Amino acid sequence: MKATIIYKVRKLVIGFLPLCLFTFLPFMTACTDNWDEHYTEDTQLSGTLWSAIQQNGQLSNFCRVLQATGYDARLNSSQMFTVFAPTNDHFSQQEADALISRFQAERQNGTRDADNQVIRQFVQNHIALFNQSVSSLTNDSVKMMNGKYEVVTPSSFGSTALLSSNQYYTNGVLFTINQPEVYYANVYEYLSQSGRTDSIYRFLSSYNVYEFDPEESVAGDIVNGKTVYLDSVFHLSNSMLRTYGYINREDSSYMALVPSDADWRQMFDEYINYFNYNNLTSKRDSMVLTHTRRAIADGTVFNLNSQKSPADSLISTAYESLYRNKTNYADQRYYVYYRPNEAGGALSGAETTQCSNGRVCIQSPWRIDKRQTFYQQIKVEAEQTSNVDTIIQAREPLSQRAVPLTNPFYGKISENSFIEAQPLSSVSSTSVTYKIPDQLSNIGYDIYAVFVPAIAYNENASDEDRLPCRVRFTLTYQDQDGTVQSASMRNPVDNAVNYETTPDVVDSVLVVSNYVFPTCALDLDDPQVTLRIQSNITSSMSSRFTRTLRLDCIILKPHDKNEE
Repeated sequence: MKATIIYKVRKLVIGFLPLCLFTFLPFMTACTDNWDEHYTEDTQLSGTLWSAIQQNGQLSNFCRVLQATGYDARLNSSQMFTVFAPTNDHFSQQEADALISRFQAERQNGTRDADNQVIRQFVQNHIALFNQSVSSLTNDSVKMMNGKYEVVTPSSFGSTALLSSNQYYTNGVLFTINQPEVYYANVYEYLSQSGRTDSIYRFLSSYNVYEFDPEESVAGDIVNGKTVYLDSVFHLSNSMLRTYGYINREDSSYMALVPSDADWRQMFDEYINYFNYNNLTSKRDSMVLTHTRRAIADGTVFNLNSQKSPADSLISTAYESLYRNKTNYADQRYYVYYRPNEAGGALSGAETTQCSNGRVCIQSPWRIDKRQTFYQQIKVEAEQTSNVDTIIQAREPLSQRAVPLTNPFYGKISENSFIEAQPLSSVSSTSVTYKIPDQLSNIGYDIYAVFVPAIAYNENASDEDRLPCRVRFTLTYQDQDGTVQSASMRNPVDNAVNYETTPDVVDSVLVVSNYVFPTCALDLDDPQVTLRIQSNITSSMSSRFTRTLRLDCIILKPHDKNEE
């Protein structure tokens, strides 16, 4: 490899000589010594890294840990490694014994080697893949087997001093260092070690999947046409970390703002009531558990590289990946926390710990209100045909109307569009039923139907078109057994079954206040709640009301007792 690189550079120089021979030659002469020094390798010694470590009496304690953890086989294979071995002067027999006992205890408890803290925090913290050498020019970051990056200079490895360098063996390079290198946990690892965040770590780690890596594994004989591996290497894959952010990667920069275990348990006991799926729901128990835990964990991770003004607002990865483009939630900004450092803010009083790829902030008591995260407004756009369940006594397809840019109502109507449901005849009772997705259970919703005047798309609309609507609403939902229930709504103002809109305005009609659904339908393919909106006009009322329904949207807003 090095010979090839030198050849290409020299070829380039020779090809260039005719143009700039006299100006370039001094540069070549000045650089030759440094170039050769950078690429000069010491003479290769006989044997493998493992045999070298075994034979070095100053590495006996390090040797014992390698043997106990099975890394003697790896360092005796044909795979290439670089080892930074601490000598006995500052790594005692007692420290080695303690590590071996800890490794064995974790293995007996069922911890796989990929997660064993002795392997990750000690053994792999001193071994890198491939050949790594140093020269007087070296100031590089070396990636260790556990993914950590350590800076190597001609005299140091991380925070430790190099005692010897560039000892080349048949399968790699050996360095000796004056003491074990300090291990710094990343954000994900720290959650498992803090002693106060086991709850959120158990949730995240439940999505761990380990994928076999044949390139890093040690191959043995071929039996029945298949390779038998002496040492199998697996890499962690986690779908939840793909959603939240790779807080387990060393080349990332994240902050995790997490609740203490006590706060987690308190929120879990409250939030589980909001995810009560009916008894017919497939994998009901799993969905209840998953959504309850996600209600706590969503919005707790922040990419530090994407925060534009963290003192003014913290934007979580949940907002970025889950809710920014969801039209049902366009009126609200969830998973964004304003003035986080002020008294009562999300970060106020948090216990902060620096990690190798960011920081962890443990907050107790928890300061993020559920209305900032999962406890959300639901908006159903009337003009989206996928939201329509049934149409009765109306011309089909329903007419979609756009609000002109020059119209006074432009910007006052959601998405600047709405539907117009026109009656089949002068005596038709026009009705449109809408599917309402994702409602939670056991919380109160204020339900609104937003009506639009005809002049919102035609400023010259006739007096007949500008008449108000007289409607009634019917709500259906599923009970605990999955049986569909129906309820006729009554006007909160006068308890009548009919509602009248106000002409020539965008009218948000309050259908019902603080309505509680017994079951949840979050993330179900088939919504369990519908709202039917039906014109209710007798023949004697035709001159006072229109049978045409012009609808902007339906809104379910979590009830705020403070507004009562």
